[in-house]
Amino acid sequence: VQKMADLRTEYEVGRIQAVVDELERETLIRSITIIGLGIILILAIWLVALYYTNMKRSRKLTRALEERRVLLVKQSAELQEKNDKILAANEELTVLNEAISKQNAHILEANEELTVLNEAISKQKNEILDSITYAKKIQAAMLPPEQYFHEILNDAFILFKPRDIVSGDFFWIKHVKQYVILAAADCTGHGVPGAFMSMLGMSYLNEIVHRREVTQANQVLNELRRQIRNSLRQHGEAEESKDGIDMALCVIDEKNKTLQYSGANNPMYLIRDKNGTPELTEFKADKMPLGYYQGTFKTFTNKDIQLEYGDVFYLFSDGFVDQKGGKDNKKFMSRKFKNLLLRIHQEPMRDQKSILEKTLNDWMGENSQIDDILVIGVRV
Repeated sequence: VQKMADLRTEYEVGRIQAVVDELERETLIRSITIIGLGIILILAIWLVALYYTNMKRSRKLTRALEERRVLLVKQSAELQEKNDKILAANEELTVLNEAISKQNAHILEANEELTVLNEAISKQKNEILDSITYAKKIQAAMLPPEQYFHEILNDAFILFKPRDIVSGDFFWIKHVKQYVILAAADCTGHGVPGAFMSMLGMSYLNEIVHRREVTQANQVLNELRRQIRNSLRQHGEAEESKDGIDMALCVIDEKNKTLQYSGANNPMYLIRDKNGTPELTEFKADKMPLGYYQGTFKTFTNKDIQLEYGDVFYLFSDGFVDQKGGKDNKKFMSRKFKNLLLRIHQEPMRDQKSILEKTLNDWMGENSQIDDILVIGVRV
């Protein structure tokens, strides 16, 4: 009986142990299941969070890509517009290049014509220069030789500077009996027109003084004016040739030591020492030319001067005083010319010429000569 009870007890204990073991196993399984579900839940939450994070990044990336796409589309449109403009510009350039090519062809053709024309002009210019150079020889032959000039006037100088090859200014001198007739003339214009007038004037002076022996200064001018007006057919009408000559003419009476002066627009300066002080006297010209004149013709005035030993007188054209130069590029002017002559009049005549020439060159500087220049100085 005890054994049966022990067996029953042992059986119950075993059964209870089995139940306990079963419960423990179920508890373990439940715990494992709970832990597994927790892990799965955590993984699910992590996956969901990762999904939403990726979705957020994806949206940002999508927006960025969309913005980039829009920018690229805009840039592409701008590039296309620029390309269209470039293509249009290229077409214009092509048209322009074709026009330039045609223009270049015309220019080349014109250049060839200009080359031929320039050669013709150069040849013609050389021929004209040759002619003018030869005319210079003719004019120089008609001017009194300086040796003859100095034979008649022992102490004198001539400053003669033509602006061009030939000159509209000229000087003239003749010795007739006891008289020395001296003239400084300025013809209308310079160059070839002035040279023609100068040769005309010299020819008539030779006829009036040398052949007809007219020795009164104003009568020489009166007769010279008449000859020029007749030659140029001038009667004072507005439409006529306005060519003429301005002249200062003096007649030195070697026997009586007197000087007659008469002037057509050009004056004469006389410098005389008075009590050791030099004084310059200006003998004014008549305001009439030798030639065209619309006013009433009057006889030229004759001025008689008793010469004294040491007197110096000057005849000149307007070229020196009208020359532009200096720092203000203005004319030299008569006042400055008078002061210069007063300062140098006691110098030897040859030195006076050098001083006048140097003064003129310094005054001109880089400027070109604007007119023919003539200055004659004579010491009694």
